[in-house]
Amino acid sequence: MKVVIKIGTSSITQANGNGINTVLIEELVELVQELKSQGHQSIIVSSGAVGLGSRRLGWTEKPKTITLKQAAASVGQVYLAKAYEDHFQKYNQPTGQVLLTRIGMQDKERYLNARLTLRELLRLNVVPIINENDVVADDEIKFSDNDYLSAVVSELVSAEHLFILTDTEGLFTEDPRNNPNAELISIVEEINSEIEARAGMRGSEWGTGGMSSKIEAAKMATSFGTTVHVLSGKYPQRIAEILNGKTYGTTFTPKNVLVDGTKAWIACGVSPKGKLVVDSGAASAINRGKSLLPVGIKKVLGKFGRGDALEIFYEEEDKQRRVIAKGLTKYSSADLTKIVGHSSEDIESILGYSYGNSAIHRDDLVVLAS
Repeated sequence: MKVVIKIGTSSITQANGNGINTVLIEELVELVQELKSQGHQSIIVSSGAVGLGSRRLGWTEKPKTITLKQAAASVGQVYLAKAYEDHFQKYNQPTGQVLLTRIGMQDKERYLNARLTLRELLRLNVVPIINENDVVADDEIKFSDNDYLSAVVSELVSAEHLFILTDTEGLFTEDPRNNPNAELISIVEEINSEIEARAGMRGSEWGTGGMSSKIEAAKMATSFGTTVHVLSGKYPQRIAEILNGKTYGTTFTPKNVLVDGTKAWIACGVSPKGKLVVDSGAASAINRGKSLLPVGIKKVLGKFGRGDALEIFYEEEDKQRRVIAKGLTKYSSADLTKIVGHSSEDIESILGYSYGNSAIHRDDLVVLAS
């Protein structure tokens, strides 16, 4: 069984600001060795490079400019990798540093190469330590946060479980920092607008994510078959207990498995360039594995070209929009604006040409939520 463990900045750094949380690293390394003895393979997605680098440089606040963030990441990444290697070395366990960028994942060949490399590392009994390459990634080309990156990694290695360790016990009915009577939600079988509304918690001062980013990561990872667990980073040993049947934190149950490499790339690798809002009939057809036709599109948002990735939204009765799918469009935004709501038979007469009856063909369409 393959297990991805994501460690947040708030967990990997000491509360007093004096650097890396070596106690957590030790516990995590012991956990990985225990999982190994049980036949499991572990992949670690570790945040903390910018925070650790900043503290290493004596800064008391998170850097604001891109260049300062990149400089801090350069310093912190060395510190982070060395800490993991030193602790794993006690067990003669080799580790491999893997730095990924969103722009690299946009290219299908690079995406598939990353998948092959990670799987080869696992075959060689190496524990991959993964982070975003913050030294070269700026706000325009980076992953939104490492929660999202951990979902991408889960697909790359076909992980059965993704554990997101954070500074709360899981998803609550309300923010427990504001309401001590908030109740933990143990199981989430469907990530709907109600669940998303409960995830309004912000991240820590040094981190980039919050509970909402973990919900988005869970939505993606569960869509291709990974069970996602959000739990406290104070007790990494609970991961082994969960795999043995105990319950901690919040568990998000998986949906259908994506086995097609192209669809996995569409879901995880390529960034959306625009959005489509569809009606209930189109939403239902998409969930049944059908193509998206122009007649089912209500709105075209953004400017994009043929072949670009689009997010597909369904607008519910309360006017809340939620992402239900992602796909590669056969028509530009200018073309789609002209043919929305029309029958496929009218495409050629409206545009003067046709690239097919569908706006997005089912082979280029990935369902993310029902």
